[in-house]
Amino acid sequence: MEKIVQLSSVHISSDTRIFHKICKSLVNNGYEVDLIIQHTKDEIVDGISIVALPIATKKIQRLTKILPAVLKKVVKYSKKTIIHFHDPELIPFGIIFKLLGYKVIYDVHEDVPKDILTKEWIPQFLRAFLSFALRKLEAIVILYFDATIVVTKSIGNRFSKRTTLIQNYPILKDKQIECISQKERHDLFYVGSISEVRGINEMLEAVRLVNLEIPIQIKIAGFFASQRIENKVKSTAGWEKTNFFGHINRFQLKEMAESSLIGLVIFHPIPNHIKAQPNKLFEYMQYGLPIVGSCFPLWQEIVDGNNCGILVDPLNTHEIAEAIKWLYNHPK
Repeated sequence: MEKIVQLSSVHISSDTRIFHKICKSLVNNGYEVDLIIQHTKDEIVDGISIVALPIATKKIQRLTKILPAVLKKVVKYSKKTIIHFHDPELIPFGIIFKLLGYKVIYDVHEDVPKDILTKEWIPQFLRAFLSFALRKLEAIVILYFDATIVVTKSIGNRFSKRTTLIQNYPILKDKQIECISQKERHDLFYVGSISEVRGINEMLEAVRLVNLEIPIQIKIAGFFASQRIENKVKSTAGWEKTNFFGHINRFQLKEMAESSLIGLVIFHPIPNHIKAQPNKLFEYMQYGLPIVGSCFPLWQEIVDGNNCGILVDPLNTHEIAEAIKWLYNHPK
């Protein structure tokens, strides 16, 4: 049986989709799996052989430290190996690996060409060109690779029919939530990347507004997108009502979600968000957590269609606050 190498230069080793969903599923079905990813050391975890890449603390280090290490580690494998990679910056390596005789799978987690249009660290005058170039490159290379996996229908629609849809839903075999009384649920909850376009400013301002009438706090777990955003956020009035936990694992997520009152998904209406299906949306649903989220048409289908929350204008902090207060006062 061929060895399967999961490869990422960006994600952490405990990434839910890569490690817990893909790698574990492959191992449970009898495949031999190596995971080449940023990690502190080579080790075997849950039957998965983690091959450590250097840890990057700055984006430039992905170019100077990680990408050279990727090539050195992959070429040691036999040509029967399947290389399944997860980051668009690895597309050139995917082409090289294919030329060397490996089978190559590209896993498209996000609509990165749309995402580029709002990336703060990319000079604005370059964004449109880079977005266009990556869109064209992806359209060409998926005809060359052995397979392409997409996480949403909207991403698949911009490619040819040579894609496989594997959506990023929670792992349903996890123990499901038991009925928890309203009295045991107290806080608002947000998990994920902490950035302006994902609504951190609006969430904290809504928390401040709600506290004018109702004493409530917000639990936040995840990483700040930049030091600038972290400094700015921690100087706001809403931060006084915030419990910050940093990165959490799946078990901590379950515990925190089950003890929370409302899950927040206040993404800004930028191109990469409008048709996205954030994993946290389904995780909140999985743990019985009502949602206050952005009023995008696709999210209306999911949230309104299942009567599991209230959708709002993500840029209107008063509307967000009113939704939170309504759910607080109407738990049933």
